[in-house]
Amino acid sequence: MKYSMNFGKPTSGGAPRKAPGRFRIAVLGDFSGRANRGELAKGAELAKRKPIKLDVDNIEDVLQRFGTTLNLPVGAGGSVEFKPASVDDLHPDQLYGNLGIFAELSSLRRRLENPKTAKSAADEVLGWEGADEAVGAAKRRSRASALRVDAKLSDFARLMGAPTVDAPEPTPVDELVQRVVGPFVVAAGNPDQKALVGLVDRALTATMNEVLHHPDFQALEAAWRSLDFLVRRIETDTSLHLVVFDVTAEEFAADLSAAQALDETGLYKLLVEQPALDAQQGPFSLIVANYAFEMTPPHAELLGRAAHLAAAAQAPLIAAIGNDCIDVKLDDLHPLVAEAWDALRALPQAGFLGLALPRFLLRAPYGETGESIDAFDYEEFDRAHGLRGLLWGNPSILAAVLLAGQFRQQGMKMKPGGVLALDDMAYFYFEDDDGEQIAFPCAERLLSEKRAAHVMKQNFIPVLALKGRPEVRLGGFGSLAGPVLLGPWSSPDQLKLPVAGAAAPAATPEPGPAVGGEVEEAAATLPESTSEGELDALLAELEATPAAPAAAESADADLDALLAELEASTNPPPAAEGELDPELAALLADLE
Repeated sequence: MKYSMNFGKPTSGGAPRKAPGRFRIAVLGDFSGRANRGELAKGAELAKRKPIKLDVDNIEDVLQRFGTTLNLPVGAGGSVEFKPASVDDLHPDQLYGNLGIFAELSSLRRRLENPKTAKSAADEVLGWEGADEAVGAAKRRSRASALRVDAKLSDFARLMGAPTVDAPEPTPVDELVQRVVGPFVVAAGNPDQKALVGLVDRALTATMNEVLHHPDFQALEAAWRSLDFLVRRIETDTSLHLVVFDVTAEEFAADLSAAQALDETGLYKLLVEQPALDAQQGPFSLIVANYAFEMTPPHAELLGRAAHLAAAAQAPLIAAIGNDCIDVKLDDLHPLVAEAWDALRALPQAGFLGLALPRFLLRAPYGETGESIDAFDYEEFDRAHGLRGLLWGNPSILAAVLLAGQFRQQGMKMKPGGVLALDDMAYFYFEDDDGEQIAFPCAERLLSEKRAAHVMKQNFIPVLALKGRPEVRLGGFGSLAGPVLLGPWSSPDQLKLPVAGAAAPAATPEPGPAVGGEVEEAAATLPESTSEGELDALLAELEATPAAPAAAESADADLDALLAELEASTNPPPAAEGELDPELAALLADLE
């Protein structure tokens, strides 16, 4: 069972000239809701994407200039259009005041409580019974920041040139209210006035959850709050720059997978070629990718191409890896996964690639024990939604803050790892089954020393939360190739990597002699009396042996089955009402 890996053809150009003493951080992510609108650029079109310089003084202007529009499903088959211009616009109080659905629900509640209008309002609500069924839960990943788990490299390449997704027409508000409230009327049976007010409150909470927890909304909020986190923690000036590129995870994958020669990609021009030619700004020192990858063979191929890109820029690329590697035993890895990721780690350019986990908490949930909300009685965190109802940040953001801090202390002669801890992180308390308050950690998993060592054994960077304290710490700054993360701080000898002229090597070939060796071995065993004609016939037979295409077809079929299984495991159904979210259960087990 062998799957031929394709890491692309790396550039053979010389190393970019570094600007003396300047540390420039490129931050890639979907900051305008492009993925939600179905926008996707490639190659030369992507290379036109403008770099946006970011600092604490201009972040509000930058967010407004993105011109963000999200189309979000609400209720059964309904939708709303949302145009935020600031981080404050993402708060429930602002959503409550700016989205018409909440104004209508609030008005309905007041009518039910008013004796003069209660009867007509109740008749109206009861008339919606059975109008629509509750809508199912959305997928957990957004195309803005995560990639399909069931896709091959060729699938990512075919994303190029995909037509723009037409935004659905926003549902009229009066119709939307029926779609939102209707399922609760069915569930309530024959409600009285008090019960009707209660079901409107349930509809308010459910609708707010539906908006806040939609993957595209969460991706945008996480992206914007990550930028806010960066500018508040990094002191920028003429020697330290933050530069933002509005590039979705799908654009990142599609661009890298569509061209075999990586210097033909739009990302190469954005991150390597154009900065190197800019005498005033200079090349990048660090690439922060606000994307999450999983341990699949195609994701390994994409990351191999990203590693070549980072090596050409001589700037490490740091992203997130999924949490599956925390608990899986290395011997239990699917052979295709093990082979693919071993091949990726064997790439010399993988020294420029850092993958970290788990994610960190960007803000406390809204409610009594977290972030306050005035509009209505709302608790964002509950046992059924669990961790999926919280806002998580990509650990690459933590890495950027720590590396920038070390540059501040030591300049470009720094050795990553001298600064590893961050405090004043978001956290909150929640009650367990016994009514005791438990301090929620700042990361989505609390790694023990043993588990952290297991993560590091796989050459990933663990994010370590401290129990009961608003602090996180990285377990070092290693790379996927080993304990050293290469970058502009590395010595010239460390940066001398072999430049391959072909596509990537196949993943860990089976041991055995090459065809030439087989020929020489066979020839050596022939008796001296063998005629020249007999020897020619033997050589022709050996060289004509087919390459067993059935084996390649079998590997493709095995990969298809593996990817389908992994896709299903990353999108489990939500916990039923009253049950405990499995990921929350895993975290609670870590806390014991």
